[in-house]
Amino acid sequence: MHFLNMSWLLSSWMVFIGVFVGAIIGVFDRNLAVQLLPFGTLYLKLLQMFVLPILVTAVISGLGNLFMSGMKRSQITKLVIFLFVGLMITSCIGLLFGVLGHPGSALQHDAQVTLGKTITQSERISIVGDQIELPNMFVYIQAMIPENIFASLGKGDNLAVLFFSILTGISMGKMNSKSSKTALIVVDAFYNVFLDIISWMMYVLPLGLLCLFAGQIAQIGMEIVWATAKLVQYIYISCIATMVGYSLIIWWKLRDRFSYLESLVELRQPIIVALGTASSFATIPSALNVLKNNLKIDKNTSDLVVPLGMTINPPASVLQFAISSIFVSQIYGVDLNFTQLNIVFIGAIFAGLASSSTPSIVALSMIAMILDPLGLPSSVAIILLVAIDPIVDPIITALNVYSNCALAVVSDSNESKMQLKVVCKTKII
Repeated sequence: MHFLNMSWLLSSWMVFIGVFVGAIIGVFDRNLAVQLLPFGTLYLKLLQMFVLPILVTAVISGLGNLFMSGMKRSQITKLVIFLFVGLMITSCIGLLFGVLGHPGSALQHDAQVTLGKTITQSERISIVGDQIELPNMFVYIQAMIPENIFASLGKGDNLAVLFFSILTGISMGKMNSKSSKTALIVVDAFYNVFLDIISWMMYVLPLGLLCLFAGQIAQIGMEIVWATAKLVQYIYISCIATMVGYSLIIWWKLRDRFSYLESLVELRQPIIVALGTASSFATIPSALNVLKNNLKIDKNTSDLVVPLGMTINPPASVLQFAISSIFVSQIYGVDLNFTQLNIVFIGAIFAGLASSSTPSIVALSMIAMILDPLGLPSSVAIILLVAIDPIVDPIITALNVYSNCALAVVSDSNESKMQLKVVCKTKII
């Protein structure tokens, strides 16, 4: 009852006020912003503390219950097709905005000087990038298989933990015994406990975002923003355009129950959390809550698809790699031919997949998978991407979250039930 009296803290207006005040502090009072940042970081860590527990319990429970209920092959096929088609489309969008927008062409002299200083002053990042082993897809697949699941849990290796959870969930669902059903009930109980704890933390979201925004804006500095303004601008525009596309897909699937504006409004909370925290995994609880309670998506489907998608479906990263590769080629005055553009198209998809569930610098260094075959300096690209990462990360996260909500809606098993009810009513009439 106490939390019910504090429900005004969950208002979208309170969240926006927190973000706005944080931005003002970051611009006009850097000392205060630096002092507030540790509190924002602490709040983000509290959210991330439940990432792996929610990932494990959600995937095991979702897959186990789906297989026990008789998971349809058509549902799996639909999910896989939508995932890969989405990645291909976002790679194309990134190419189009890069080629037609020319974000790296005709840079002003001041922007060129700033970029040169950024590259020179960030040589240590380049060295770190050179020490990172850039994996091909075989190494990426190997990384999915943990030698020791407890060590992977300790290191926060989301990809390995996800693989273990998938196998465990499938096995429990296929056993379909009394003991496996009991085990799934226990796993589901833990999952609901973790979600409940996260719901408590949502009451502090406005204050947490205020501290995060203040500290991040104070640390970014404005010179690199202006120097890469066209690149940042086109990343934002292309991400928003792609989100509009996903919003139309969501509305089309739910058009019998929601108007277009209603479907947009219902998904506002996970998008706000994504923009504020820049952490896809921190949005999982709010995304699951909205899908199940607001959009009435099947619980087993959303519990499986959302954590799974946050790990292996990074359309925004694919889009970012495509645009950034074109940006670097234009900085160096290299005109890419059709074959080289195909390398960017395919490489962006592989680099996006390989970058999922990896630390920031390692993830951004995957752009070398595209630039090295083109003979372009990947170290320069890594330095620039790291420099603008705090600026573009919120919209990158928001697009990834929105795409995975769309993936859950498209894969929803409740849709066929709704259609069946409509058919039955029609026959009765």
